[in-house]
Amino acid sequence: MKQEILIESKQLPYIWSEAAEVINKGLSHSNGEADADSFFLPLYAGRQYLWVGYETDVEEEEIEAVLIGEIIKYPLKTSLFIHVWATKSGHDYEPWMKLWDSITNFAKINGCDFIEAKVRKGLAKKLNWTDKHSLVTLQL
Repeated sequence: MKQEILIESKQLPYIWSEAAEVINKGLSHSNGEADADSFFLPLYAGRQYLWVGYETDVEEEEIEAVLIGEIIKYPLKTSLFIHVWATKSGHDYEPWMKLWDSITNFAKINGCDFIEAKVRKGLAKKLNWTDKHSLVTLQL
């Protein structure tokens, strides 16, 4: 069974090395503008949010998916911007799609009007979001 957890900043040091590995794997498809360590301080300070996905029906729980988001206030609207969404395998996003329910609820509770993410083309197609130069959006 798959389970996702929003990580509290006080838990971050205990899971960071494992999470950073998955984050860097996802960022290997980026333009090199950030690495996992670029996110540690904003996450620890509570300016960004980290969700991790675990497979719970295995003997040793390992982080299988990560998502990093940040609430961005534009002049007229508010967004939950997804900086990173990565899986340990580098693919197999479908089993983690239910993670979007908790992300969407989080965004709504925090007054977001939409969710946006910069993604590679393959993920944009799977999300079935509006593709704008690899910037995809989901209106809430």
